[in-house]
Amino acid sequence: MKNIKFSLILCTVGDFKFIENLFESLCDQEYKNFEVVLVDQNEDSRLDNLLESYKNRLELVHLKSERGLSIARNVGIQAAKGDIFSFPDDDCTYPKELLNKVNLFFKDTNYSGLVIRAKNSVPGGRVLHENDPSQELTRGNCLSLVHSISLFLTRDIVESVGDFDIHLGLGANTIFQGQEDRDYPIRALDAGFQIYYKNDITVLHPWDDPEIDEQKNLIARAFKGGASEMYLLNKHNFGITFKISRVIRKIMAITYFAIYKRNLYKMRSSLSGLKGMVRYFNTKTLP
Repeated sequence: MKNIKFSLILCTVGDFKFIENLFESLCDQEYKNFEVVLVDQNEDSRLDNLLESYKNRLELVHLKSERGLSIARNVGIQAAKGDIFSFPDDDCTYPKELLNKVNLFFKDTNYSGLVIRAKNSVPGGRVLHENDPSQELTRGNCLSLVHSISLFLTRDIVESVGDFDIHLGLGANTIFQGQEDRDYPIRALDAGFQIYYKNDITVLHPWDDPEIDEQKNLIARAFKGGASEMYLLNKHNFGITFKISRVIRKIMAITYFAIYKRNLYKMRSSLSGLKGMVRYFNTKTLP
């Protein structure tokens, strides 16, 4: 694939104070052939001044959408002109070499998708994927390795798989407020596409930032996340053994935060997620 153009589909709503950090990191990219498709779910014009200040530094496409992360991503996909699609959060940042490395990966391989390592940008925060080697993405490791910010998908995948599931993700009209980012690559794998996880390309995201976490109300969100995970596994016919292993993993997280970190907020958040998993353990149909 020559002269790869990236479409970075950025969906945002509400407070936008971190977007400037992302935009600055995009302006510093070594690889310049990309567009930012910003899908704005705000009803007002709060982003207009920010976008005006970057119009000569970035190739920006500003779209409006009704609320719902999956709905907004589908709007962005329809407008995107690139060969490779990615889905940055409005509070993540791209190291300057990121797009160049992803470009080289797709030029040198025949994979249709790439997952890169999502790395915590908060000093002292949790360490993610440090011991996960580069490997083929499978249905089994998808839940552990994939975050929306780490996905890079060719147009072939997007045109074959189609829309994000609007019943999943933040702002959906169901309790399943997550897992749309895992649902999509699982559908791609089931369609026969090959996706690779590469641990030496990283994207940065602020996990464990107290100010951000408190604003997100993680305890309430965790229940919906646990429910989403079980719905996803049932939707894609994962077996009982795999489902139980995910529950055990959540119990281990509760123990870790309660005993080793002595972090009551994180412990309560993990417990809320466990309750969502148990409540929706066998749910396969939409409520």
